[in-house]
Amino acid sequence: MQYVILDLEWNQPLSYQSRTYREVGSRLIFEMIQIGAVKVNEAMEVVDSISIPIQPTHYVKIHPRIRRMTGLGPEELADAPRFSEAMAQFEGWCGEDYALLTWGCDDVSVLQQNLDFFGYQAKLPPLCDIQKLFSEVHKLKERAGLKLAMEMLDIQPDENRAFHNAVHDAYYTALVFATLPDPRAVLNYPQQPRQLIHAGHASRQKPLGQEFDTIEEALQSELAQKPRCPVCSKLATLDGDYVPQCADKYITLAKCRAHGNLLCRLRFRVNDEGKKIVNLSVAKAAPSNCAYVRTKRIQVAERDARYAAAHGGMAYDYEEALLNADRSSMPFED
Repeated sequence: MQYVILDLEWNQPLSYQSRTYREVGSRLIFEMIQIGAVKVNEAMEVVDSISIPIQPTHYVKIHPRIRRMTGLGPEELADAPRFSEAMAQFEGWCGEDYALLTWGCDDVSVLQQNLDFFGYQAKLPPLCDIQKLFSEVHKLKERAGLKLAMEMLDIQPDENRAFHNAVHDAYYTALVFATLPDPRAVLNYPQQPRQLIHAGHASRQKPLGQEFDTIEEALQSELAQKPRCPVCSKLATLDGDYVPQCADKYITLAKCRAHGNLLCRLRFRVNDEGKKIVNLSVAKAAPSNCAYVRTKRIQVAERDARYAAAHGGMAYDYEEALLNADRSSMPFED
């Protein structure tokens, strides 16, 4: 048996008030524009790969954020096959006797919505979740993004394989998959697609957050610098600077006189105007949290030093990393 590791890229409407979205948005929120996949044999070796661009038929104007992240625009997609032809090509490439894997729960839901919308009857095995198995193996309380998983394993990205290209992300996922002690255990984590809903409905269920122009402005803001204890609501004192846990999450420790160590998390997202929207969460910190933050500071300092040495003293661009952060917070209906 072989493993086929799948990754998708998709476009979204430029506006939720657009005519196209009003016509099809209840059935198609994200339209696929690239299928990428690699085949891995039982020796955990990548033996083949495929990249299939898809010409969009509804959201034909590529959202600026999607183009910036994926490098895909009208020129790259003009002569690409449409969805049904691309899926038939992918199924033919997969062959027989394979397990189909993805990283996380986003791709399976977008794939199913596109299959339903375009009326394509795919003969695919269940999509199993490598991210879920990785989190179990490493005893993570929260799911790790692909970049964070690579960082945890000291897997260095290839300068010729940019993130947010579907086949490149599938390749990096294969490298992470190969480190798992029992890769076949991934078959215990089949995924069920979830219903996608209007992004505006999803956003209303979450805190709006505060808006900043830069990451540094956010880190120095009152929001970040003056956290309150979740138990007594009194101001806590920061114990060191914030450190990036991954591109869109920053963490630090704080101390409450009455309740001890606290873990502070800043979560970033970028809106369509390029503004940084930030939410802060504060929780009591376990000893393992404290050790993790201190270790993370050392790791990030060492990584920044390696980057500067390899790039003529140039500092790592955290703003650019945030713009290209892993997808998150899909608008699922609970």
